[in-house]
Amino acid sequence: MKRILKLTMMLLLVAFVQVNAQKVGEPAPGFEVGLLGGDTLSLSDHDGKVVAVFFFGNTCPSCKAVGSVIESSIHQEFLKDSMDFIMVGIDTWDSSSNEKSVAGFKNATGITFPLGIKGGNVAVAYKSTYDRLLIIDKAGTLVHKGLVVASNDIDNAIKAIEEGLTVTGVEDLSSENCPGVYPNPASNVVHVKAGEELISGITLFDLSGKKVRESVLNSGNTHSDIEVDLSDLYPGVYFYSIQTGGSSQTGKLLIQK
Repeated sequence: MKRILKLTMMLLLVAFVQVNAQKVGEPAPGFEVGLLGGDTLSLSDHDGKVVAVFFFGNTCPSCKAVGSVIESSIHQEFLKDSMDFIMVGIDTWDSSSNEKSVAGFKNATGITFPLGIKGGNVAVAYKSTYDRLLIIDKAGTLVHKGLVVASNDIDNAIKAIEEGLTVTGVEDLSSENCPGVYPNPASNVVHVKAGEELISGITLFDLSGKKVRESVLNSGNTHSDIEVDLSDLYPGVYFYSIQTGGSSQTGKLLIQK
């Protein structure tokens, strides 16, 4: 009976984690992790930056193999071009994670970005695992969560970082004279605010640059707000372009269901 009860509790815990899984397009959970060398890194300390996270296991062969590639193609490339970027590695193998094992991982890979010790709780918070890449944008939104090993996900992570560095955050509609979208985040419907501009339509793109929605006024331009249906789009981060005569207004739209 005790065995059945224990199994039931484990299944309920798994179900709870699945229901509360962190999804792309949602705010990234805050975390704090102790680093190799004795310092501590908190996500909140890097608000306004794009944060790349590499979950690894300290003796994981595939993690060691891809570590040097991540160092050169992601960390070094973006660090030299932008002050708005930081990368951190987090060891998720808590049972063997310590100064010695993580130092061994660092030496084997040549990684120079900070490495966290005993960060299994962070991986749980993001419902992720080792040998995975995560990208958090400047607004603190999770914009990429790797579902495959890091070696097969580097190009996707790079694209997410590049897009994240060009975006300043969720659109601020404090200026009544500029076109924009509301509400933001949105769910099933978003409105395009005309402001003082004549608008002729709006186009939405996903993070890969694919056009996912285009709403064009057949009757020309208008000063009235436009309503756009989002009910068939997945939750996540999108980019919009509002056509205003001969120019356009661009920004980021977060869809949450």
